[in-house]
Amino acid sequence: MQEDEITAYLASHPEFFEKNASLLADVHLPSPHGGGTISLVERQQLAQRDKISALEDRHTKLVLNAQENDKINDKMHAFFILLQQAKNFNALDQLVRYHLAENFNIADICLRIWAHPLNSTDTRNLVFKDVPQAAQAWVSNINNAYCGETPTSIDTDGWFVAPAKSVAVLPLKGQAVYGYLALSSEEKERFYVGMGTDFLQKLGDHISAALSRHVVE
Repeated sequence: MQEDEITAYLASHPEFFEKNASLLADVHLPSPHGGGTISLVERQQLAQRDKISALEDRHTKLVLNAQENDKINDKMHAFFILLQQAKNFNALDQLVRYHLAENFNIADICLRIWAHPLNSTDTRNLVFKDVPQAAQAWVSNINNAYCGETPTSIDTDGWFVAPAKSVAVLPLKGQAVYGYLALSSEEKERFYVGMGTDFLQKLGDHISAALSRHVVE
């Protein structure tokens, strides 16, 4: 009798084990955790425990992820309020480059704007350092956010003090793209191709709106 025939028979005759209950205890199988053999009943119990344990682990991870997302949302809400309260461009610049790095565990930040400042005295700020046309075009083609390794198709010298393991680049948009915000991480897995960018997009939108009040597009 072939294995598939036995399987089909047992599937179509569930009463078999009711009539032969002692067989459940007599049949022994290798223990999935090593250490000899166990009965079929014990094997089923182990399988159920493993399944329950896997479900509990999954639930725990979901809860932890939800809690982490709540923390990020709270931090972002507080940051967005500070953006609205900033009284001038320099205050915004400090807020974006230092508060953002400290509260969101960002290794380094590069903020560059090629639009002209509304206040001519802000021209001295390094944020308004000339951005090559190639970099402007590259940033303008980003949909929501670029995540991954430091781009090699444009000149990124001067972006960060130390080399980044991964980066996120957010285009700053008003009526058109007028700059970018580059975030650096020391972790390769922090910003990666294909990751969800909802938080990054929301961050870019709010920073763009705040900075756009101080530039001439």
